[in-house]
Parts: sequence; C-alpha cells; structure tokens
Amino acid sequence: MFEQSLLELNLAGGAKCFYENLQRAGFEYQEVDIGDVTFKAGQTEPVHRWYRLTPSYSPGLVRFLINEFQITQNHFVIDPFSGRGTTVIECQKRGIPALGIEINPLLQQAGHRSLKWESESLHLMEQYLIEVSELIAEYKQLSIEDVIEIFDTRIPIIHNVFRWWKSYILKELIICRQVMLKSGYSSVHNYLWLALNKACLDCANIHRNHPTISFDDNHQREINVLYEVSSNLQTIRNDIGKLGRHTCFSELNSIVLGDSTKNLNNQIDRAIDFVITSPPYPNRYSYVHQTRPQLHFMEILENVGQATEIDLQAVGGTWGRATSILQNQLLDVPTEIQPYLCYYEELEKRSILMCNYATKYFIDMWHHIKALREAKSADFRGAYVVGNSRLSDVEIFTETILGNLFKHEGFEVEKIVSFRKRGGKKRLYETAICVRG
Repeated sequence: MFEQSLLELNLAGGAKCFYENLQRAGFEYQEVDIGDVTFKAGQTEPVHRWYRLTPSYSPGLVRFLINEFQITQNHFVIDPFSGRGTTVIECQKRGIPALGIEINPLLQQAGHRSLKWESESLHLMEQYLIEVSELIAEYKQLSIEDVIEIFDTRIPIIHNVFRWWKSYILKELIICRQVMLKSGYSSVHNYLWLALNKACLDCANIHRNHPTISFDDNHQREINVLYEVSSNLQTIRNDIGKLGRHTCFSELNSIVLGDSTKNLNNQIDRAIDFVITSPPYPNRYSYVHQTRPQLHFMEILENVGQATEIDLQAVGGTWGRATSILQNQLLDVPTEIQPYLCYYEELEKRSILMCNYATKYFIDMWHHIKALREAKSADFRGAYVVGNSRLSDVEIFTETILGNLFKHEGFEVEKIVSFRKRGGKKRLYETAICVRG
C-alpha cells in the first residue's frame, strides 16, 4: 500500500502521525505534485481572477481531477461547497454540465455572475466609468450623508462602518454602486457587480492576510476607487476576449444558493456523476465572517444578524453566536459515527468549544454524505479536497475520519491523494479523498 522507502522517509520527519493514521485506516495513499494548488494560481487565469477567495483551490487542481476521472460533456458534475466557483468555471470552459451549491450568498453571487460570458455590450463599461468619474468630481465637496440622500440609499449596516472604509472612499464606492443599478447598464450589470465587489474590499482599511483579513487602522495607502473599479473592468474585458470558443458555453452552468448537508435531491434535476469539491476545513475559518464587508456593502444582507444565522448553518461555522452556542456543553454525538471521531476523548478534556466545533463539522459532513448517497448515479465518483488540522494541540485527521464516514455510508474509498504540505508547518496536509459508489 505504501512504498516502504517513502514511508520511512516521511516517518523520519514530522509526519509520523499523519502517515501512521492513514496506514491504520487501511486507505491506499498517493503523493502527487501538480504545482501550486492554492488560490494564487488562479489569480493569473481568466475568470478565476475576477474574485479572490484565499482558501479556494487552483483551477489546475480541478483540471487534474477532470482528467483523472475522464469527465466528458456527457457527465454531470456538482460542487456542493462551491466557494469561489472554481470547479463550475473550469467545467464550463470544457462544456461540461455542472452545478455549484453554496450557502454563503456573497460567494454564490460572485461565482454565478462569473459564469456569464457575453461580449456584445462591453462598450457600456466605458460609459459607466465616464458617468462615475463625472459624479465623483461633481460630488467631491459633498458629505457622504448628502450623497446618501441624493441616491436615496443607506450606509452599509456593518458595525463600525468607518473603520472599514474612510468616509470619502465609502462615498465614492456608493456612487459606483448606485450608478451600477441604472437600467441602462443591465446588460453589463454582472461585470460591474464583480468589479465593484472586488474593489470594495481592496479599498477597505484592512490587511489581506492568508486566509483572514484584519484591520489596518493607520495605513498610509493611497486609495483610488475609480482606478480600482476601472482596473477590474479592464481585466474582465480582456478575459472575455481570451475566452474565445469557450463563450459558446456561456450560461451553460449555474451556482445556486443552498445547503448541501440536506435534501440534495431537491436542489438538482439529475443524478450526480461526479463531485469535485473542497468543503471547509475544521480549522475555525468562517467564510461568512471574512465576507462581511462585501455582504453588507453589496446590500446582500438586510440586517446585521443575518450573517450569524448563515454561519450557524454553514459547515464549520464558529463565528459570533455560533461560538456562544458551541462553548456551553458537549454536543450529542450520533452513535453511528462515534467510533470514527478519534480526537474526541482527548479534545473534550482540553476544550469543550473545540471539541464541539470539530464534532459539529463531522456531523454536518456526515449528513452531506448521506444526502449524496440518495442523489448520486450508479457509477458515481468524487474527490473531496480537505486539510487536516490541530485544535488545542490535538490532531484532527480529517481525511481518515471523512474516509471512514464515506465507507460507513456504502462508498468505496479508492485512495487518499496528498497534494502539498500547508503553511510551512509539519503534519498539515492538503489531500483529496477519492471515492466511488
């Protein structure tokens, strides 16, 4: 199952727990080097660079899996944890029918709008920029309150809004947003939305850490809203030109708002042939929390409480009220999956919150696997790209736990493929659980 020399080499380093755990689980293991599998690789590729989501995987990884599975235009692919939409975008470029499901409405919109590849009305982008430029100049001496009144809109409802954006920056962003809503720009609305969505974060008073964001209160950056929006639109325009023959697949696919941990059959209209996805990792990263600025600025949420409610439903959600709920008492663990949660006994002694967090994660993923069983085709195959983690210094072997949950629900685990070590830390790996069933 393992090549002995490779195993000995890895055990000599800091990876002993990772490999021993895979060996005990009896999964076939493979190491593959396909280059950079992180979001960075997508930042130079058409369409993928229209929105930056740092925890996402690379288009090259999706292409590798499409080729590995020999997926054709006769198959149906889903990404049940769509994130930025990388899987569905790559499928659309190849004319492969695909559907993404995403619980975060900001990510769902960014991904779905990225699938609209139309070139007929691109000249309206220049008209839009001229109108925005003229209004920014005309309203230069007005306060943000004056501009809010002129457009009959509101300041984003995010807490401490002027810590996120300087007042004059926010004023210009709002001008861009309100002009975007004019009916005359409806044919390029998706592109304007994507350009402004990216700009509103790039113009914020933040550090773009990996994978999180944090406030940068005393920065001295020169922020030019019009330049950022214009630059983003130019990138989109260039990419549409490069797509060429791929534009015939425009609007072939979609990314819908939904919850993949339940009722998958109600969210799709045909049996699933393949899954290529990367669900959240059990590392306390909240996709909802990190998209708050855009969720509020793009007016996707109506009130401040909605972000927390989404986080409560999301796999791996532990922000705000979700944390308060998880830190009170230990969650009930379904008897069926208790034997697979190898971290549980040690982690419950160290931290109720961390134990509950990991347990909620695996319960949610178990529910997804059960829902998948009812929605798959007879010849189904899938790849789930995940990362192991460490909570309160306890190892969480995500790949083997999920692999065992798949086996419990009647799937065959073909192999565990390792793509890279993460973050420069020993024993943190990115792997794909390849399943059949």
